[in-house]
Amino acid sequence: MPTYAAITSAPAEQVLPALARGKRGGYLYAGPTGTGLLFDPPKPRFGRISRGRIMDPAWSLAVGTKTAVWLLEDAEWGLCVTACFPGGGFDNLGWARDWTPPADPAEYAAHRADWDAACAKLGARAGLADPAALAALRNDPAPDGSRTSSEELMGRLCGLVGGPPVVIGQSLGLQAGPAGRDFVRFEAKGR
Repeated sequence: MPTYAAITSAPAEQVLPALARGKRGGYLYAGPTGTGLLFDPPKPRFGRISRGRIMDPAWSLAVGTKTAVWLLEDAEWGLCVTACFPGGGFDNLGWARDWTPPADPAEYAAHRADWDAACAKLGARAGLADPAALAALRNDPAPDGSRTSSEELMGRLCGLVGGPPVVIGQSLGLQAGPAGRDFVRFEAKGR
């Protein structure tokens, strides 16, 4: 099931005041190590939904809480994770469902070096205790052809960044409310 959700290691007590200043409502899950969020879907403008409108609530939350916020988006092509930074700005990581690593060992080594460096840079900017650990989230095919699913990648990311995995597989664009009773509705006063 597609996911449009955000996670942060910030506790709910820190997240709720920042959400109230935002422009979009949704549901909050207060986990033992962080907070999960299901944002109301953005409304189209001029017949489309811009990338900025998709990212806006996560970016505003990162700035408001001074903590990195990770926006999880699962789509037909694969998984996109956008890290929104407390000082502003963002960076993306993506995993294509049908990605196949280069067969040439030199090309593969160059690819891994680029991936590892990009993940370490993003992880350091997001304030992860072990920035290099982000590079271990990969979906290379196993010898039997199987590969890590988007749900499993998101679950491992949640564990790495301290966000609750309960938001995986949920999107208010496809469902009327969250699955699970421990979510609390929040409204944005900044609308």
